Parts: sequence; structure tokens; C-alpha cells
Amino acid sequence: MTRPSNQYEGFSKATQNVEREKEIVERIRRAVGKADLVINAADVTSASQDAIARVTDGFQDLVSRTYTQLSLLRGSTYSEQQIGMFANPDQSGMFDDPSLSMLATPGDEVFSFVLQRDRLGEQATVKTIVNAFQAKPYGWDLASIEVVIAWLVGTSKLTITVDGNALKRTEVATVLRNTQKHSHAVVAPQKVFDERKVATFRKFCSDFFDEATAPKDPLELARHGSDKLRGKLDELKAQMNGSKYPFVEQLTAPIALLEQAVGKPDEWYLTEFGLGDELLDAKESVADPIQSFLSGGQRVIYDDAVTLLTANTNNLGYLPTGSDADVKRLLGDSNAFRGNRMTQLKQAAEALSKQIGEALATNRATVIQAIEGRKAEVLGSAYYANATEDAQQRVARELDQIIARVERETQIALVREVGNSFEETTYPELLDQLVSSTRPTGDEGHAPAPVKQTVSVKTITASGVHGVLETTEDVDRYLDALRSALLSTLNDGKRIAL
Repeated sequence: MTRPSNQYEGFSKATQNVEREKEIVERIRRAVGKADLVINAADVTSASQDAIARVTDGFQDLVSRTYTQLSLLRGSTYSEQQIGMFANPDQSGMFDDPSLSMLATPGDEVFSFVLQRDRLGEQATVKTIVNAFQAKPYGWDLASIEVVIAWLVGTSKLTITVDGNALKRTEVATVLRNTQKHSHAVVAPQKVFDERKVATFRKFCSDFFDEATAPKDPLELARHGSDKLRGKLDELKAQMNGSKYPFVEQLTAPIALLEQAVGKPDEWYLTEFGLGDELLDAKESVADPIQSFLSGGQRVIYDDAVTLLTANTNNLGYLPTGSDADVKRLLGDSNAFRGNRMTQLKQAAEALSKQIGEALATNRATVIQAIEGRKAEVLGSAYYANATEDAQQRVARELDQIIARVERETQIALVREVGNSFEETTYPELLDQLVSSTRPTGDEGHAPAPVKQTVSVKTITASGVHGVLETTEDVDRYLDALRSALLSTLNDGKRIAL
């Protein structure tokens, strides 16, 4: 067990050690604050008496003497997130950003480095640039170097190529952020192109693709135009191959021109492209009118007219010859997509549709009138009166259904067929249904008479008589043959419905 006096002595020594440590630290702080700072035998000036501030001033002076070109960055710091904005200022909206001008001086330094390597026939990569500018006398950090390279790409001074393919501005950030790609990313001065040819191609892109603006950078403009021309070619080919409209074959000419303009190297569009006027003429005179037709109301008019003819192929046979001539002529017109031809087609189709409707309505009315007449006869006949209630309802319902079918039918031939079938088959069968369903009379002593089959007079033909009736003798002969056929039917135990 420790005695109390020993515990007190230990506590006192610990306290004294703490006090001594504080005193030593303070002495060192005052000494450093008054000490002279020397770099390469030269005094370092510092107005601060604070030890940390004085040492910081010394290190700052050491850095500035070691990395004499670090000041080119003007004390600015950059991050990898800014690479994409500087590489593609057109899309990032950085036209007036003050940071763009701040990069001019370090950008010139990197650009001069790349030019020097190019003159010597040496290949510059992102890795060689990074190694050069991280070392003395620059000392730039990696993110700043990457941003400067991106700025040079964005200002059309440098191009970056990976595996032989020049990067688009939108691809630059991804490659620069990936340090494993740095040794494979070749950096070279961008070729200078004839401004007049660049301006001509830029105007062509704006006019041909209906764009308000086009990329400012020449190579970006070339890639943009190349991609858009390929897209237009694929679009026109798809429309021509999948189209049912005969005039779409006229897209062959614009397609042939586009095939001459796609698949070229980027520089070709800035140096040798000469198809602008021909392509614009083909666009305005053929491609645009056809595409406008295919995507607008004219197409609906055309399709409706085709549907009208297709749905009424049989009905047209009941109209005067040539009733559909105007519609067919306008549908087959090789310039159907131009001018007011679809307005004419719409008027012709409406007139034909009205004509078909009137013919259909007339035939319906004729057939329905005949069936209604038969219905009245049936409902007022003794057969109906003597039939059971169930048979009466069944016959009346079938008559109504036949009339409803005629009202729904859109084909004249079928309307007439229903009428003929009703007279020749249905009407006699309805009479037979009524006769076979006669209500009991209460006279059980007499067996019911056998039911006779009813046949339509229209199904009975006079045999042995042919040709035409020209004389009284011809008429007499025909009537005799018909009388014989009628009597033969009756003798067979059948009834004849007139």
C-alpha cells in the first residue's frame, strides 16, 4: 500500500513536468519567431513574429523559388468535375466565364510544349504533359493540368486521339479523368482550316438540318454534320423501304446524294465537301414534301381514300362506270404529296362515299320494304293466327333479326343476297314453322293433317323452254311449261309461296 506522502510527491512532479513542457514550447515558439530564414544562402523576408506564420512564409518562398511557373495558375485551383465544362464550353454555357481568360496563360504554356514536341516529330500524350507540368519548374496539380488540356481542346487548339480515333468534346472528360488512359491519349495541335469552307459547311448544316446553331469548333462541326447526314440517310431509307405509298420511290435521288456524303473522314467535310447545293435542293423539292406528307394530315386523307376503295370493292360494281376514276387517278399520281392534290382527293373521296352510301341505302330500303311486306302478310295470315304463341314469337323475332341484319350490312351484294335468300328460303321456312306449330283444336278424334313443305315460286323453273319470248306461241309454250312445273310441285305434296 502506497503511503500518502509518496502519492503527493508523484502528483507534484507531474505538474512540474507539464509546466516545464509549456515553458519549453513557448521558448521554441519565440525563438522560431525571431529566427532568420535562409534558402540557398539568401534570407527570407517575413514580417510575422508568429512561429507558424513565419515557417509558412518560408515554405511559401521555398515553393515559389522551386516552382517558378506555378504562378501561371494565378493561385486558382481546379477540380476534375470542371474538365467537361472547359472541354465543351458551347454546351456548358461558359462563353463569358472569367475563368476562361484565366487559363489563357497556362494554356499557352501547355500549347507551346505540344507544338515543340510536334516540331521535333515526337508524340505528346496526356501522360507526358502531366509528367512535365507536375515537375519543376511548374509543380501544377493533376486536376489543373487536366483542366488546361480540356480548355485547349475546347478552344480548338488541341485534339486528343485514342486508338486512332479523335475524341469528341463530350468524350474528353472521361479520358482525362482516367489516368490509365493518359499514356494512350495522344495530344496534337488541331489543324487550321479555311474559314470560308468551315463557314460554308456550318451554314449548310443549319439549313439542311433546320438548326438554329451549329458547333463552333471546326472538327466538332464536321463530326456533327457527319453524324446528322448518316442519321438522315438511315431515316429516308427506312421511310422508303417500309412505305406503301408509290411516290416515296422518289426518295431514291436524295438517298443517292446522301450516300456520297456519308462515311467520310472528318476533315473531308471541311476541305472537300461540295454537295451542299444539291442536297439542299433535294431536301426542299423531294425529301421535305414527302416527309411532311408522311407525318401530317395529308397521309390520313390518302389512307382514308385507299380504305374507301378497299372496303367497297364490290359496291363499286353497282355504281355507274367510272365513278371511282378521280379517286384512283389521284391515288396513283406520282406527285400526290405536292400542292393541293390531297384536297382534291378528299373532295373526290367524299363524293364517291356519298354515292356509295346512296346506292347502299336504296338497296337496303328495297329489301327491307319487301321483307316488311312479307312480315305483314305472315302476321296477318291464318297460319300465324293458328300457331302456338311460342312459334309466333319465334317467327316474329327472326323477321326482326333479318331486317336488323340488312340495316347493318355495308355490302350491296350481301344486302341483295339476304333479300333473295329470304324470298326463296327463309319466308317459306317461316310458314312451315307456323304450320307445324298449330295449336290443338280439342278434336282428338281426327289425326292432324300431314304438314306440307312450302317452296318459293322463284325456285320453280319451267323446263324445256329456252331463249327469248318473241311470239304468242312462245308465251303459250312457256306458260304451259310453267303450269306443268307448278302442278308437279303441288303433286309432290308441297305448297307454293308467291
